Amino acid sequence: MKLRRLLSILAPLALCAHAAAADAPGDGSGFTGTYIATLPERAEIMQLHRDGTAEITLSDQVTFGAGGFTFSDSFGSWKVAGARRLEARFVNLNFDVTGPAATYSGAAVVDYVLQFAPTFRTFTASCQGKIYPTGVDPFAPGAVPVTTFDCAYLDGFQYRRVPLE
Repeated sequence: MKLRRLLSILAPLALCAHAAAADAPGDGSGFTGTYIATLPERAEIMQLHRDGTAEITLSDQVTFGAGGFTFSDSFGSWKVAGARRLEARFVNLNFDVTGPAATYSGAAVVDYVLQFAPTFRTFTASCQGKIYPTGVDPFAPGAVPVTTFDCAYLDGFQYRRVPLE
């Protein structure tokens, strides 16, 4: 009888512990690491740091970008926004390469939503971005972008954590 009572107490605790293991630790360390998305015509590397900062490098950023602008690496910050879900905001510098020399043409702000799989080894991403012209503070109230874009090309693709082995 005592064994049955003990098991009736321990079984729900074991289930709760298993469910808790499916969420990242409170400090967000389960999200951190380097991830790569390899698509048919491009690739992206995203690095999420434990301190809430992040970086993205895209394979085509120096040859083609939203609005016809090439752009720099993207730097940003992320926060936990739900179960296995992050929101991140990245900024980058844009360049017009249609003239004889590349010229700075403004800054982009790109908001991502990252949804992680239960293992935290993969995630899917979506984004919305805006490019602002030179001299415009992209975070000023009423700032008007020269173009907007999304990351529909990521639909159906996953970022995968870069393994250590």
